[in-house]
Amino acid sequence: MSEGVQPDVATTQSNSSVFPVTFDHSEVNENASTLTLPSFPVLPPYFMLLYYLTVAIRITAIPVSFLGLVSNPINMAVFSKQMNSDTVSVSLFGMAISDFFVCLSTFLGASADFPVIEKFFLLQLSIEPRDFWYMATAFPNLHFGRITLTISTFITLERCLCVAMPLKVKMIFTSKRCKIIMFISFLVNLLQMLPYYFTYSFTPRFYPPLNRSIYRYMSKPGYEDVIKYRGPFVLSFFYVQFSLIIICTAILIVVLNRKRAWRKSVTTASVGQSSNQVSSKELKVIKMMVMVSSLFIACNLPTTVLYMAVEADSRINFEGTSKHLYDAIGYVSAMLLTINSSVNIFIYYFNSSSYHERFNQMFGIKGKEIGSKSSDANKN
Repeated sequence: MSEGVQPDVATTQSNSSVFPVTFDHSEVNENASTLTLPSFPVLPPYFMLLYYLTVAIRITAIPVSFLGLVSNPINMAVFSKQMNSDTVSVSLFGMAISDFFVCLSTFLGASADFPVIEKFFLLQLSIEPRDFWYMATAFPNLHFGRITLTISTFITLERCLCVAMPLKVKMIFTSKRCKIIMFISFLVNLLQMLPYYFTYSFTPRFYPPLNRSIYRYMSKPGYEDVIKYRGPFVLSFFYVQFSLIIICTAILIVVLNRKRAWRKSVTTASVGQSSNQVSSKELKVIKMMVMVSSLFIACNLPTTVLYMAVEADSRINFEGTSKHLYDAIGYVSAMLLTINSSVNIFIYYFNSSSYHERFNQMFGIKGKEIGSKSSDANKN
């Protein structure tokens, strides 16, 4: 199970990477040329359906995360050229960094279950492969996802404040201050990983199939205290941020619709061409951010539902009676989070004239400009 969907209910016996599998290595032969996986027990049709769903998602996760590994560096390159003059570009640059590492951890975790990789870790390194990849990818996947959440919350909140009091917001949220906010967002969220690594360690344990010890990760004394005191705070902060994104996105949608209605109702020349241009810029910025935040909300709903289900019913966990359902929801959640971190490039390209122009310049593409000439004012 992805740590991204089990933030503070992890177990000391989990055998998962970002995209886990539930079978073990009971038929590993040190002298064998290939890694022989054990046969699966006969499961009810409901469990088999969930199993095939998780396998399909694991396979799909590799190309989707690879798309994010390609698209997010492009986003960084484009937004880096606009950071000094545009605060939104600063935030989107930071989001591109966090999205890149979400996709990287997903790609490594989804690729970790290939037999050749498992055999190398077991026979050459004497390390349980899924334990290693769980520590190496699941925790970073979770916390870089939280960075994306923090930045998305900041962007939507800043856009709402900009609509309510644009002059004051532009004075408060300067480019330099936004860079500081991005740095703090990364620092605080990444520091939250340290308790996990301090409360886990790789310990040699006898492994009968190989007739020798291999390293497994086990929790240290104090792990339960870390989860007990840290868990409620982290989850509460998650709920607050997610709620803020929903509320601010709803406000932006209302503002967007009102401005569209206002523009349609304006027919007199006294309004002036400049007013129309300013309105057009605001509409384009709001529209793009509404699309980005709406995608984020849709892709994070399963994760939120799973958090609530785990809190409401103790049987829903990766070792309880609802293990298969928990795994399936976790796979879907991890896949949707990866999609959210991979496809923003299309929203930027088709909704921002400045992004479209710089993208085409980078790759030598000659294409028609998006929107009207007035859209050149959009620097997002």
